[in-house]
Amino acid sequence: MLTKPEMNHASAAEAPAKPETNVSFADLGRVGEHSLVGRYMRRFWQPVAHSHDVAVGRSKSVRYFNREYVIYRGQSGAAYVVDPHCPHRATPMVAAWIEGDDLRCVYHGWKFASSGQCIEQPAERKSFCDKVKLRSYPTREYLGLIFAYLGEDQAPAPDFPTYSRFDGENINLQFESYTRPSNFFNNLENLGDLSHLAYLHADITGRWDEYRDGPVITAKENEWGVEFRGERPVSGNKIVQYVGMPNVAYVKGPPNDQAVAFREFIAWWMPIDDDHHIQFTVVIVRLGAEEFAGYMAREDERKRKLTMNDDATREMLADKMLSGELRFDEMDAEKVKTLWLTDDFAQKGIGNPANRPPEIMGTADIGVALCRKVWLRELKKLAKGEPLKEWKFQESYEARGDYLS
Repeated sequence: MLTKPEMNHASAAEAPAKPETNVSFADLGRVGEHSLVGRYMRRFWQPVAHSHDVAVGRSKSVRYFNREYVIYRGQSGAAYVVDPHCPHRATPMVAAWIEGDDLRCVYHGWKFASSGQCIEQPAERKSFCDKVKLRSYPTREYLGLIFAYLGEDQAPAPDFPTYSRFDGENINLQFESYTRPSNFFNNLENLGDLSHLAYLHADITGRWDEYRDGPVITAKENEWGVEFRGERPVSGNKIVQYVGMPNVAYVKGPPNDQAVAFREFIAWWMPIDDDHHIQFTVVIVRLGAEEFAGYMAREDERKRKLTMNDDATREMLADKMLSGELRFDEMDAEKVKTLWLTDDFAQKGIGNPANRPPEIMGTADIGVALCRKVWLRELKKLAKGEPLKEWKFQESYEARGDYLS
């Protein structure tokens, strides 16, 4: 049975003006802060950087939802997120001096408390600090990530979500991220596409006979988002993974080391702009301290050999694959992480939802279709000002990944 996804094939630039309540698949490709996607995602706590990427007394410029933010770490060790320009003369605040936990603009010396309130204006004989504020955003650090609530000024931050499976005592965590030249939603719905594993990622997951032992795929909405299941009728192997609304993944992937049976992780897909996103990944490694040290040493050695795995090089390689200059079997798995590169190729190649070519979907795409249905339902409710569903991770969830066995 074939199903036709809800589509709008006009490009973002060519799409005619329409009432905001006329929500379509194309809207998933537009992620600016005032788009429906941007407005919806900014109602949730979102990761903006790895904690180790922002040292004490340093700042970092980042881009999400097609706009800039500045992250800095005060002398107390606390991390803060603020708007990118001084409200005085629009000087970039990424260059500001960090004094304690406050920021002083390098242009005219205006100083801002960590709350964003202006507290000094050196050249002003009659200060009007009380009328000036640099917007700051609620910030939390958790699981080795800096999270921020980037919602609208008048909206209070929601309760901060936690995941006890990943934050208990004596738990070892590994961190990584990548930037991908595709819309974030391409990655999100890719998680529910279990039928691509034995082809695009056969070197990682193993190849099985899709006709004889292809997974029977089911998908259902739950309290957190969507659960995907794939059960192979002959081998009995099962895959269970989750998309948590709006942009979180919980997965047990194929093992990456001899000491582990699988690679269990939670990840967030953060939109940079319409055609780029970053994935923040937190991996839980269930090994004792000595075994974990050996695991990390082997990981460091594997990464040292990946001399072509930086984001820019992978994008270049994906472009060569898309142009036909490079074939899958010509990739050097010792130099580039093929799992990431093949997804770079596929997710960039299918295009932004706002201008994607027509698709013919089958029953194996049930997970993809359900992701779209849930997302579009919530965007339509947001556009109409209706109450939105509240989402919560349940500790009873258990991802599963039987791949190579």
